[in-house]
Amino acid sequence: IDRMWRALLLVSVALPAALSSLVDVDKDKGQVWAVLVAGSNTYDNYRHQADVCHAYQILHRNGVPDSNIIVMMYDDIANNPSNPKKGKIFNKPGGPNVYGPKAVNKDYVGDDVTPENFVHVLTGNHEAVRGVGSGKVLKSGPNDHVFVNFVDHGAPGLIGFPSDVMLADDLIRALKTMNKKKMYKKLVFYMEACESGSMFDKILPKNIEIFATTAANPTESSYACYWSDEVQAYLGDEYSVSWMEDTDAAEKHKRFSSETLLKQYKNVVKRVKESHPSMYGERTIDKDHVQDFLGKSKQQVTFYSESPSQLESFTDAVPSRDVPLHVLTKKIALAETAEEKEKLQKEKEDLVKGRKEIDQLLSRIVSHVTNLDIEKIQNIETTRQDINLDMMPCYKTLVKAFSEKCVNIHKNLYTFSHLYKLANMCALQYSSTDILEAFSAECGSLHQEMVNVN
Repeated sequence: IDRMWRALLLVSVALPAALSSLVDVDKDKGQVWAVLVAGSNTYDNYRHQADVCHAYQILHRNGVPDSNIIVMMYDDIANNPSNPKKGKIFNKPGGPNVYGPKAVNKDYVGDDVTPENFVHVLTGNHEAVRGVGSGKVLKSGPNDHVFVNFVDHGAPGLIGFPSDVMLADDLIRALKTMNKKKMYKKLVFYMEACESGSMFDKILPKNIEIFATTAANPTESSYACYWSDEVQAYLGDEYSVSWMEDTDAAEKHKRFSSETLLKQYKNVVKRVKESHPSMYGERTIDKDHVQDFLGKSKQQVTFYSESPSQLESFTDAVPSRDVPLHVLTKKIALAETAEEKEKLQKEKEDLVKGRKEIDQLLSRIVSHVTNLDIEKIQNIETTRQDINLDMMPCYKTLVKAFSEKCVNIHKNLYTFSHLYKLANMCALQYSSTDILEAFSAECGSLHQEMVNVN
């Protein structure tokens, strides 16, 4: 009996210690934090904010509190005059309202959606955003997992915001700052943009515990999908819809707890046919589970019923940069009156004409810089030089000057399809002074007044 009591006493002492140890271990796992950014505005770009709203719903239903989710979106879609479903946003035809069922908690909207505020949010600089939006920034620590999702237009070495751009060096610098400040244990970055691979390829360090996947490789377009006649917009993007519907389905079919980042990436690659989703950074992280960065499923998933193996490829995917043309073509087909059809056809003709003007302008600039040397012209216009951090000061200068002296790139998004030529000139070490002189010589007031050439 004495021996039995001694055994019980040992258990009574050891058990609380063991339980305490378990709690400490669980505490060491840290929290999930997320930053979700839609970098565009206007109804033609409906899909970008729809993607981000869907991502928010995934995080929310998986138990990530609003205090740990920071959302940046212009917020001009749900109540846009063009939106027939007022107060609602959809990421799939026949799908749920992703602006609800839990109202998206927006932290930075309208003109507060800027590269500077994005950097402040990432690096936890709360003083810099005092009085701006919600003022929320990441307060994550060394045991936390951080998920970043950016959705918008892009070009080699840059991503777009409503009235500015962020270049790759600024993003990498922010990520390095986060690492230096021990703001995460591991960070996962999902990026949806044309040429999104160029934001990380050969420039994201592999030793700072960051794993990134992108919608496209460094040289290609990403693709829009899910056209809706009713909403008259593309509701999603191939890559974004693929990873989120894969998540929805994995949760519904009780596979979320076992699905790794690598498995999700492979599911996305299998489904996305038009571009090449790519992986960068610390590849050992791809063995971690998706739920480690999106939260652990706590609610019944009612978004989609398909399993990952049943998610079909997209039949209506179009290059992101050609969305405005495709939207007008579809609107013309749906027009109910001759007057409406004529107006839309004129709009499409003006868009095509504006695009040709920009094509010709860039050709003249390249010819000017190369003194009409055919071989040099071809090298700038037909190759894609690797983006590197050393060329960034030159590239930043040229992009800013082109937007100010030639065509405003934020009001004419078609220009993004030509920015690789400016990147090439910097990578090939052409004189920025000569290029700026070419801008002055070839650009005029007509170019500076251009708008809506998207």
